[in-house]
Amino acid sequence: MSSKISTSSFPVKVLTKSGTEGPLPSTIQLSTSHGGVSEIILDYGRAVGGVPFFETTNVGSEDGVVTLEIIYSETRAGIDKETGDGPFLLFSNAMDTYRVNTYSFTPSQETAYVETRFAQKSQRFQKLVLKSPNSSVMFSSIGFRHQRPAAFPKSTFKCSNELLNRIWDDGARTVDMCTVDAGETAEAWDVTEEGTRINGQHWAPCRFGTRWENKVVEFEVKIESGGASWGVHMVANGLIFCLDMATRSLAAVEGLSNTDGIFPPVPRGSWTLPQLNLNDWLKVKIIALGDSVDVEIEGKKVASVAGLKLHPILGGNENSGSIAFGGPAHYTAAYRSLLVKDTEDNILYKNSFLVADKERTLADFVVGTNPLACTIDGAKRDRACFSGDLFVMGRSIAYSTARLDAILGSITLLSSHQTSKGYIGSLCPIQAPVHKEIDMEPPTYAFYSLSYALALVVVTKEYWMQSGDSTTVNNIWGRFEKLITFAERFKDERGLIVAPPPLSMDWLPLGGPHFGASGKINLAFYDALQSMSQMSAYIGINDTFATRAEDLRKSIVSHLWNEEAGILRMTDTVSPSGICQDINAYSTALDISPSHSDTTRILASADQPPLAFQNLERWDKNKIISPYSCGFAAEALFIGSEGVKAVQLIEKVCGDMSNPANPNYSGGHWEAMDENGSPVHGDTSLIHGWSTWPVFLLPKYLAGLEPLEPGWVKWKVQPVLAGLESVDVQLSTPAGLIAVSLYIQEAQRTGEIILDVPEGTTEKTKF
Repeated sequence: MSSKISTSSFPVKVLTKSGTEGPLPSTIQLSTSHGGVSEIILDYGRAVGGVPFFETTNVGSEDGVVTLEIIYSETRAGIDKETGDGPFLLFSNAMDTYRVNTYSFTPSQETAYVETRFAQKSQRFQKLVLKSPNSSVMFSSIGFRHQRPAAFPKSTFKCSNELLNRIWDDGARTVDMCTVDAGETAEAWDVTEEGTRINGQHWAPCRFGTRWENKVVEFEVKIESGGASWGVHMVANGLIFCLDMATRSLAAVEGLSNTDGIFPPVPRGSWTLPQLNLNDWLKVKIIALGDSVDVEIEGKKVASVAGLKLHPILGGNENSGSIAFGGPAHYTAAYRSLLVKDTEDNILYKNSFLVADKERTLADFVVGTNPLACTIDGAKRDRACFSGDLFVMGRSIAYSTARLDAILGSITLLSSHQTSKGYIGSLCPIQAPVHKEIDMEPPTYAFYSLSYALALVVVTKEYWMQSGDSTTVNNIWGRFEKLITFAERFKDERGLIVAPPPLSMDWLPLGGPHFGASGKINLAFYDALQSMSQMSAYIGINDTFATRAEDLRKSIVSHLWNEEAGILRMTDTVSPSGICQDINAYSTALDISPSHSDTTRILASADQPPLAFQNLERWDKNKIISPYSCGFAAEALFIGSEGVKAVQLIEKVCGDMSNPANPNYSGGHWEAMDENGSPVHGDTSLIHGWSTWPVFLLPKYLAGLEPLEPGWVKWKVQPVLAGLESVDVQLSTPAGLIAVSLYIQEAQRTGEIILDVPEGTTEKTKF
């Protein structure tokens, strides 16, 4: 064990069957010699990630093969489920799709080291389950091998409030766990001389085919264990076929997978296979025409599905999408000779799936390593790059780990995905290559929402202010101008942007689109126009954006502002008295909402939980507290010099999750909670990038540190008082290390500021 200590995480205690904590035994042993099932839950104290491994010193059985299951979960509730807190099926192959690994052993007294094929990137709990009768397994070591060392923050924050210090530390750890080095992700498929071996994982679509409609697909497959699986009309969801070796059947389902998850699968048929040798290579042909799909194996028609009405959840036309390969966890199969044609026999895609095509196979199906350093939404699942999360993390990184390369990588990846009409990418698997095919529209999976797309403009402006990187601004400028023009296509006679439903999603996907004139989209457009205006002056481009922003501001106030209630409406089609927390806070922070006596109460009511939605039909039925939404509110309060209330809101939202005694403590910031402060679902991400607002809000406003010119050549110190006695910040910037120490006696209205100013920079101090 000692050789791996510096590069691995190990359990620190166990959970008993009654749910109480217990000490970690010196030797972990499972035994079913007295009947039943033997299990133990290991607790790592906080969420950790890496490649699972264990070492056995003795495996015994009276009946032959010994089967061991290992289950993973970040949440306490998830570890009690047979599937852990997974599976994770939406966007990527950047981690193990499944949260259960199964191992088979023969009895042995020899030491054996086992390491899993795929990484489990974030979990606190690990359950070992031995079901084989009259068996035993003894472990000498178990843990997670890190794929890279943790990055310690280059900047620090300390103040006289220990809870805020703990919140900041956990937030900085979240930033690190939601940052990915270039090349960190392991390849998910094995390309060999015989074919491409694909283990049961997320069904990965060919990125060139997300817009394919009618098509004929041919390939060869050889089952190595369990079965083989493929999907058609796939982007995230589609029509999935599972060829099962044990049952000698072919089954079809509509959905993300063949198992229950966020969207349960819809069965579309099951067929007994004809006389086939399932141990040999099989030729498969799929004919997808209109609303029907037929499958032939070895020239024999095996399955037919009719009446399809597949609607891609990530954009695209009905019954459209790509060919995808993946499968249930126990499936492994090799594939070769992939050919996709249209109905006129034109080749749409061709790949041997052999070593000669390895590089493009991994790139085309987005299953290789990640080419760029970038940010991700959550550590354990999705692990995809979203501009909505980057909107927060870009600033959090600047005030903690200083991984500006990850911000730039994210901007580069997302902005490369732009349609010919100008719509820019806001979601991308991190393993996707930069989209360089100028004669081909980008994959439809890259486009989540217009508000997220517009947020990328703001992200880039913030990155430029932090880094001083004007080259990137110049290089990307034309793309952003096209995006602005694209957004203006949806302007109505009132001067508001009214985007179609597929472009009108926001941070809560299960709530559905924001129909009508969305407050969030119009605020994001205003923020993007303001950002374009700010950048244009520095790069020598005529500013045509400030006047457009002012016209939009007037339209927002005229048509979305409820003066009587002091509310900016979520959309013009929902209740005028309904409150969307982030929209009202965003509008206040942008100085769009007129002054109103109820503003502070709406942003941070002292007598009720800070719910994301109130009186808003389907959105507020789950009573969600969102750290993402609350971050907007905290910043609006800081901007309004309501420092005490801003700190109280941060403490209310993040205090319990930062308590090591919390049964769901992860050492990081959570994605969402219910109104009682618990994770909203068993699969809720407990290390989530969009929740790291405190990492930049606390030093930016409590120390008042903010750049006034790109690259921190000129900066200011303008603290917001919040009842603290001291604040100490050391901030790593491209211009050098800035240090601010505040000693405050608010009651006496006195204080002291001590600054370290990097040579060559200019600072401006103001209380």
